[in-house]
Amino acid sequence: MAHIAARTPPYTPPPFPLSQCHRSTHYHLRSPEDSGESEPEDKNETDSLNKDMMGSMEIDGDAYVHPQAQSAFLSLCPELIQRILSSFGGRNVVCLASLAATCRKLRAHIYKCPNQAIWRDIYLEIYDDPRKASAFIKSRTTAEIDWRKRLQDREFIIRALGEWHANRWELAAQHLDRICDTLLDMYMDLPATPTELISHLEADDFHRFYSSKPALNPSVLSYLLSSPCFSHLYNHYRILPSSPPPTQRLRPRPNSSSNVNVSTSTNSTLPLHSVSGQIQVCTHPKLARLHTLLPPKYDENNEQDREWRGFMRELVYSQKNFTESNEWGPFTPDGKVDWVLVDALGSVMMSNAQEIVHNPEISDHWHGSIMPQSFGVEPTRGWGFSHIERPLGVADGDIWDWAGVQGSWYGSYAFLDYADWLSLNEPRLVLNRGRVAQLDLSHYHEAIGDLMRLDLTLDDPSPTSSFTTLSPPTTNLPTTYDSRLPPIHFVGTSLQSDSVPPDAAPLSSVRGVVQLTADDPPEVRWTLVIRYAGEDRWRLEGVQIGGRGSKRGFFGTWTDASKEEHSPNGPVWYWQS
Repeated sequence: MAHIAARTPPYTPPPFPLSQCHRSTHYHLRSPEDSGESEPEDKNETDSLNKDMMGSMEIDGDAYVHPQAQSAFLSLCPELIQRILSSFGGRNVVCLASLAATCRKLRAHIYKCPNQAIWRDIYLEIYDDPRKASAFIKSRTTAEIDWRKRLQDREFIIRALGEWHANRWELAAQHLDRICDTLLDMYMDLPATPTELISHLEADDFHRFYSSKPALNPSVLSYLLSSPCFSHLYNHYRILPSSPPPTQRLRPRPNSSSNVNVSTSTNSTLPLHSVSGQIQVCTHPKLARLHTLLPPKYDENNEQDREWRGFMRELVYSQKNFTESNEWGPFTPDGKVDWVLVDALGSVMMSNAQEIVHNPEISDHWHGSIMPQSFGVEPTRGWGFSHIERPLGVADGDIWDWAGVQGSWYGSYAFLDYADWLSLNEPRLVLNRGRVAQLDLSHYHEAIGDLMRLDLTLDDPSPTSSFTTLSPPTTNLPTTYDSRLPPIHFVGTSLQSDSVPPDAAPLSSVRGVVQLTADDPPEVRWTLVIRYAGEDRWRLEGVQIGGRGSKRGFFGTWTDASKEEHSPNGPVWYWQS
């Protein structure tokens, strides 16, 4: 693995992916939806065209009728015209609207085609087919998909995130919900990674494997999520306006703006997260979820980055974010994933891993963390739910490992000095001891645990078949039950990654369960109990980013298994070797 790390950076910025499928346009769009500018009083034909193109992608019915309306081209059969227009639009969608302005019959072919056939063909030339998306257990049908609107939304965010300069980024914030929804649609449309390939993949074949897959969305999505404009939106609008009470202030205070009208109509329905044990903030879950798809870019010398990392640490180490109501994990009380907490857990652990990889004094074993952070969003593309039939080779009485649990998993944990953890979570106890200095996590470096290895084996929890007499972990949170994807119970061992089993290092036993969350579509939840010296010591609760089979692995929390008063908590990350 060391020779792979030597040529693979911790984060590989995606190349510009749009040169072959999106041509730059010479139009200066003046639609309020596109640019935020008011319409000029003397609207000319070009401005009217551009407004219609972005607002509805449709030209006014009174558009000029070109003398060539009865040309030889229009006398072709409708199917052939459709193919030609689809090919033309795939190279430049914007110019298709201009073409529609030349002739009523062309306009009818473009905007009145049955079942949006032209828009569907153009869409499928550029993006992955949403009918084959692996994220959903039930596939979507053609009738459920508005091809034209999807294409229109994606053209908009490509311009906003990829082409708008810094002086227009505040304008992009006015379209924040549209941007987030469109980016999430692109992610949810990803096709599955073939299970038969990824399960036998050698490390040297990762680049060839990822580059050979027919998925179209990942390169575009990676480019947009790593754009300066998206970084600006995440840094300034992940905390919704007026989250903390006016008399309180976040510390360290993340950048936020209140002079732009960002929709906050859903604030009352979003979870509040504790910061410094007392201030609660309402955060933007869609921005947080999108941020989990790429590894963080952190610069120790950048004050804004330090404040962001300090804020992530406060979310992760604040015990009030992990209580009995969410079973001390990154979940909501209704059993769904809390993406704000997952974003914080992943950001803290991946930032730590990036620093360790660059430290020459650290074991080469940490270089295994490079691959789950490379190739843009590809490591978050899993097996999905598009094919969940029980394999023919698995006997009826055997356990089907539909989540890819069995095998070796590598990972680690992080923690604060206990006195510092108390300072963050129980400041009154610290004051009673005479300590008055306030903990500033923006300049704090938590401790990183050893790189560990989990060797896991499937387990039948029934009393007559189980490998252990200990009861398996249970949950009181709602879950999604599908008879084809039942909970998977497992047992195993935990030891340092460079140890040689079974006698070279003291082993601790592991037992746990993988099951589906209550989300729609569901996510993959991990629960593990680690047992030392005959006693349950730690409980881990995590979410696998990208679902079953994803190479990013699962991020979660560690807490005391007995949940004693004032017991600490912290982040964990495990990925499969």
